[in-house]
Amino acid sequence: MTARTRRPCRKPFPLAAVILFLTVISLIQPAQAQSLYIVDQFDPSGIDGYSYAAGQITNVWGNWFGDAFQSLSWDSTSDASNNPNSGSMKIIANFNGLGSIPNQFEVYDYIDSITPAPPGWVCTNFECDVRFAAGSATVTVNGTSTFGCLQFGTETAVYGQDYFGGITIPASNTNWVHVSIPLNVVADTNLLDIGDVLIHIYGPCYSPGLSGLTTLWVDNIAFTCAHLPPTNCVIDWKDVHQRIDGFGASSAWDGDWTTNQADLLFSTNVGAGLSLLRSRIAPDGTSMETSIMQWAQQRGARVWSTPWSPPAAFKDSTNVNGGDFLSQYYEPYAAQLANYVLNMKTNYGINLYAISLQNEPQVSTSYESCVWTAQQFHDFIPYVYSALAGNGVGNTKILFAESDVWSQSESCTSNAMSDPAVSNMVGIIASHDYDLTCFPLNNGAKPLWETEVSTGDPYDGGISNGVYWAGQIHDFMTIAQVNAWHYWWLIPYATDNESLVDTNGNPAKRLWTMGNFARFVRPGFYRIGVSNNSYTQVSAYRSTNSGSFAIVAINPGPDVTVQTFDLTNFTATSVTPWITSSNYSLASQSPLGVANIFFCYPLPAMSVVTFVGQGYVAPSSITISNAAFGSSGLVLTWNSCAGSSYSVLKANGAAPPISNWTAIVTNYPPGGAGNGWLSYTDTTVTTSGGPSFYRVRSP
Repeated sequence: MTARTRRPCRKPFPLAAVILFLTVISLIQPAQAQSLYIVDQFDPSGIDGYSYAAGQITNVWGNWFGDAFQSLSWDSTSDASNNPNSGSMKIIANFNGLGSIPNQFEVYDYIDSITPAPPGWVCTNFECDVRFAAGSATVTVNGTSTFGCLQFGTETAVYGQDYFGGITIPASNTNWVHVSIPLNVVADTNLLDIGDVLIHIYGPCYSPGLSGLTTLWVDNIAFTCAHLPPTNCVIDWKDVHQRIDGFGASSAWDGDWTTNQADLLFSTNVGAGLSLLRSRIAPDGTSMETSIMQWAQQRGARVWSTPWSPPAAFKDSTNVNGGDFLSQYYEPYAAQLANYVLNMKTNYGINLYAISLQNEPQVSTSYESCVWTAQQFHDFIPYVYSALAGNGVGNTKILFAESDVWSQSESCTSNAMSDPAVSNMVGIIASHDYDLTCFPLNNGAKPLWETEVSTGDPYDGGISNGVYWAGQIHDFMTIAQVNAWHYWWLIPYATDNESLVDTNGNPAKRLWTMGNFARFVRPGFYRIGVSNNSYTQVSAYRSTNSGSFAIVAINPGPDVTVQTFDLTNFTATSVTPWITSSNYSLASQSPLGVANIFFCYPLPAMSVVTFVGQGYVAPSSITISNAAFGSSGLVLTWNSCAGSSYSVLKANGAAPPISNWTAIVTNYPPGGAGNGWLSYTDTTVTTSGGPSFYRVRSP
């Protein structure tokens, strides 16, 4: 057996109830089959060829980490079901009570004896039986003496351990206790691939912590598995939501680029296709990024600018670093910003799409910054609006307030947006997201932009990080319903995660997963409705003019997932998948044919796939005019993502002629329940209004 490196969990699991039940999503329909998978009942014969009666339980179960662990053995005298021909696992631990990190133990079945659930099945519930010996170490929780917090979980490749639930048993109860914990594979994709079981007690979970010997028994470890409903995703062409303005990042304090870097970031032919560039306005009203702005604009990106500080003379600190804006300088500062916009247009050919009023106006720091009040924004906006118009650049939109955290944005914008005279001058409401929250803002029907976010943790250019940020974009598109989303830096100044490339210019996977949106969801597209019953994250977008569409599917799970896509109120001849995964970086794949109005695709593990196509509206029903059924009736053809198909006759007999009849298929082929659709054709009649098919989703 090859040893595996593991990382101990350092965080206590806060359980205060007898059993903590996780939030449950209804995954199982009443008619669906369920199956009990036994992990270990601790019979004498053992498992995987190891005999527990012969003392070989430690070949299957052992301690992973934690100095509290003393011993593990098979106990033939104690069985939760009172079965004389079985037994249980006995664990002895000694907690030192000092609250140190090693004051814990982690028991696990380290030979990976759990067989993964078969395709289409997932674990939906964990259960086992546990018993503590009288006199075991105790800790008082909410006035009740307990044996501490006993947790259960599974190993994960990314996090080390994933505890999906646990139990806190009163010290007065030394009988067998049955544990039942629902599992939510949609919220926790680690549970899609359970390979082992973890049994854990963290001594200092409750203060002052456990101290002394603990003896417990565990028996009848099992999972309930159920067949998932079809992973069906419905894309509705007519369910139109917000306009998309683009995706981008900032070049602040950068001025030395190459054309290759510009292509990597902004090209829709060879790069990520970012469509927005956020540049910095220096306190003197100039910019060192003019060549970058020109390159981005030449590649189809919109350019906009943000000041980090007004001139020092306009602040109470008389310093560009920190301090508050002084209201008596509204007019000259508005003139400076308007002159900046005009200068970019006249001298550099840069047509600024928008101009921000202040970067993070609630923060006063040791670098360029300035504090503004909500009332100052209200009073300043008319000056900027007039100055832009006076310079002939009134088409440049006023953007504000770029708060540092999403949850405080409205405190900056409320005064201006509650005054119709001022709000009519505002073009875009914007905020950063350094609190990593996501919800709709009161944007007064203005476009809503997320304009900066990143993390300062050590650089991680891998696919897991890329999929995480793709999920953030998905949430902001579908939950906050923003019109634009930005990362922080394009090019780094430090060896951390603040940029889309590393210090050597190598792109992180987050650049490519961002490109799964930016390259294909272009400014002027609209988000359209998606209904998805899978744990995957899917959003869809279309152009109102050309009929082009893009479906972005994120698979955050550890396994390949076959996803089906049902195109409602439109169809396409084919779609082209573009994959970002551990092996691919926005790589084009062979076109995939669309069968009538649906297609299927195996989404790679930990990946983002964008399906690009040209849509056209298909009829929702077919009208058969002045025709009669043939003697054989309609031929029903079953299509499935597994590739199987068969035909069934719908007997009609001697039906009379039907005039202007709208076909509705009401029956299903024998054995037809599952993942797929029915379609029909009838060669004995002529059809009008489009393709001669009609689909009905299976139950």
